[in-house]
Amino acid sequence: MKKSFFKLFAIVALLAVAFSVNALAGDRAFADYKITPVENQELKTGAECAWLLTYNENESQIMIELQRTKRCKNYIVRGDHFEVVYVCSGNGFGARAAKMSECKLPVELTSQVINANELAKQRLISSNPMDDEKALGLIAAYLPDLVNPSYQHLLN
Repeated sequence: MKKSFFKLFAIVALLAVAFSVNALAGDRAFADYKITPVENQELKTGAECAWLLTYNENESQIMIELQRTKRCKNYIVRGDHFEVVYVCSGNGFGARAAKMSECKLPVELTSQVINANELAKQRLISSNPMDDEKALGLIAAYLPDLVNPSYQHLLN
């Protein structure tokens, strides 16, 4: 009886370790990223400045454009198949859907790629003001969660 209990306990413990290792490995796909500034002469959008975000150097790049207004900084994040805006204002830092005036892609395409529930969860990520470096780091960390699982291959 004790031997079968010990075997059962050992199997359950091994399964628990295997599942937790697998869960951690899934998140590592987007843990490594690179953000590089775009030179001013390469800016064609009227943005104040811009950066390229890559999760895998051999794959698609995501453009992050900074547009300032009187009350906030808008980081417009564009991939080949989606666009979303992270806003840093007096109320904090969070994500929202791109307004029609900010869109370059069909809204229908973005709505298929971006997870609406996760977008609502990211409406307020931080209530603290922040500089560009901190904002870019948060964008890189939170963006993969916004993309529906069936479209996450677009990030790498």
